[in-house]
Amino acid sequence: MWTPPGFDAERAEPYPVLYLQHGGGQSYRDWVEVGRAAQIFDNLHADGAIQPMVVVMGNGNVPSFTDELFRIARAAERRYNVSSDPAQRALAGLSMGGGQTFDVLVSEPGAFSHVGTFGAGRFNHLDDLPADEINEGTELLRLYVGNPTDIAYNDVHHAMQKLDAAGVEYQFDGANPDAGHNWDAWQENLVDFAQRLFQDGRYPGMSPGHTAIDAPFETPASGTTPTPWVSEDGYVTFETTTDFADAEHVTVWANWGPSNLWLRVELGKAGDRWRGTVGPLEPGWYHYRLIVDMVSTKDTGNPTSVTTEPTWSQFFVPGESARLVAPVPEGEGGTIQPMEYHSEVTGEERTALVWTPPGYDADRAEPYPVFFLQHGGGQRYTDWSEMGQAKNILDNHLRDGNLEPMVVVMPDGNVTDYTAELLENVVPATEAQFNVSDDPSRRALAGLSRGAGQTMGVLTQRPGDFAYIGAFSGGLGGDGSALDVDAINEGTTLLRLYNGNVTDFTYAGVVNTMATFDRLGVRYEFEGWYEGPHGWDTWQYALADFAPRLFRDATAHDSEEIAIDVTVPEVAEGFLSMTVAEYGDSATLGEARNAGDRLVAGGELPTITVTDSRTDQQAGDSGWAVSGQSSALVAAGRTIEAHHVGWTPMLVEPRDGVRVGAPVPTIMSGGTGLSTPQRLVEAEGDGRHGSVTAKAGLQLEVPVDTDPGTYTGAVTVSLFPVD
Repeated sequence: MWTPPGFDAERAEPYPVLYLQHGGGQSYRDWVEVGRAAQIFDNLHADGAIQPMVVVMGNGNVPSFTDELFRIARAAERRYNVSSDPAQRALAGLSMGGGQTFDVLVSEPGAFSHVGTFGAGRFNHLDDLPADEINEGTELLRLYVGNPTDIAYNDVHHAMQKLDAAGVEYQFDGANPDAGHNWDAWQENLVDFAQRLFQDGRYPGMSPGHTAIDAPFETPASGTTPTPWVSEDGYVTFETTTDFADAEHVTVWANWGPSNLWLRVELGKAGDRWRGTVGPLEPGWYHYRLIVDMVSTKDTGNPTSVTTEPTWSQFFVPGESARLVAPVPEGEGGTIQPMEYHSEVTGEERTALVWTPPGYDADRAEPYPVFFLQHGGGQRYTDWSEMGQAKNILDNHLRDGNLEPMVVVMPDGNVTDYTAELLENVVPATEAQFNVSDDPSRRALAGLSRGAGQTMGVLTQRPGDFAYIGAFSGGLGGDGSALDVDAINEGTTLLRLYNGNVTDFTYAGVVNTMATFDRLGVRYEFEGWYEGPHGWDTWQYALADFAPRLFRDATAHDSEEIAIDVTVPEVAEGFLSMTVAEYGDSATLGEARNAGDRLVAGGELPTITVTDSRTDQQAGDSGWAVSGQSSALVAAGRTIEAHHVGWTPMLVEPRDGVRVGAPVPTIMSGGTGLSTPQRLVEAEGDGRHGSVTAKAGLQLEVPVDTDPGTYTGAVTVSLFPVD
């Protein structure tokens, strides 16, 4: 039982009551222990969002739920001063409890004036509904469900069709795109439903961001297609072969968790197979393995090869944001071929993989620049091709005009002396078998993890042998005393570091490397912490950023300015209002600078005044943050698509009394990923109310081959409250 603060057992008017049911395999404690129902009701009551009521959470694990429910109700009415008036009684349940709730609605229409089903997968008696009695006795019937991963998704779709046909009046909250058949969804359902009980004024439509169900979510018939099956909107369905028909437990373990960390998802038994759907997943490549009764197992229904990880398989979710790692059309990409060579270090014949660009000419007068790309520990020369999607990245960059035609060599770094192996065996073999330059200024070297450490070893031992150096999730060993700083700075055109976030175990090593470089005066660039772990998502990104920076002579010699139309929409009344004072039609950016494959230009937006019209309760202790979105940029005869536009709003000139606080991550629509807009906190007064006036700045990046001229697009600047 949950009773509201100040509950009065002797109150003349009995309290309205909500009977709240658990799901299958659960019991009466689950709504409190897992669903956090007490905290939900406490907070809603504190906010004045619900009527004071009593909530009864009974045990539904009985043969006849309807009989048990009324026994519970009679006991509650005797002991807790709750109403027996149907107009003051509500009933809701999740999953199995939602089905039980619907059974009561049909068998006892009018016994509860407010009825809610949360992810109910069972709707009995749909062909014989007492529609008139339900409509007359039910003030609110509201249905909830998650996204297509919710096992009740199709059941709810079917039930709504039957309710419509029978003329039953109901509301649909919409499919929750961010949750499935789980407590995340059911907690949100309870928050929404509780605010609709015993009071008027709530919007009857779908919750913000929720969607209609236009059709059932359908997957291929069992055993008919390769697994996994990827839907157009990013839902992925796995199905095992019949090999595990007698297994007791099967999960899929894949890199689809937060920051691309590995996360397990249970599959359910489907005949003599196991099946399950996850998603929606962001576009890109994913790798996974099955865990069958605690044993790591290959999904033989998806025999994609990962040489160094024999139990792994891969699948691809297409989408514009993953275009760089998608295969190019047949015949438009480069060629991957093996290169055999003899190693004096190991005393054996070894193999490397070599990518050559389309139209590679072995007799070209000018030798091609060459890029040596190294794998990590526990890996082999096949990994950059099989897991790193190196061919796709190189092919797409070349098709986009972002890549200098080059030869890319992926050797086997599993040797005791990598520097000797590279310079005495791999490089000579490459020069003998391919038309590549022997000029250090036309040679690049990069590696991931242990390969990054090997790359740093080459930089230390042979500075200047490779003009371009990239370290992906790896740093320098030692205190830097062995470095010839002058030789490194003189012989290295680009030294660029990459790393994942704090979940990447090389994080501290890269921090120390940068501190050493700073102390000694080694010139380098740092890409910033990629939002990913020590894994292929991070390294694919690093290669995609590093490769276009190699062997490029382009400069921002023509610095004609780019004009951007900036729009600042008003925010809803009662939340925040925003004005732009004394402002014309466009913002003019400053001179562009070259950043490899990008031109970067910056500028200031006009003075922005933000007036806070929230109540004290709405404002809490929040400040404001500035963020923005950008669309495609268009000029006469030329469009820069939105995925090429990445810009970050910045606080350029804060006024007195405004301080810059912690960054607030925000997804950029049409941009290149996460930005970190600056947080603005009003430091005067009570920290919440009044006006803030500050200048904002923006930084825009466009492809290096952009034609000069004036480009017009939509750049929206927003200031919004943050806790």
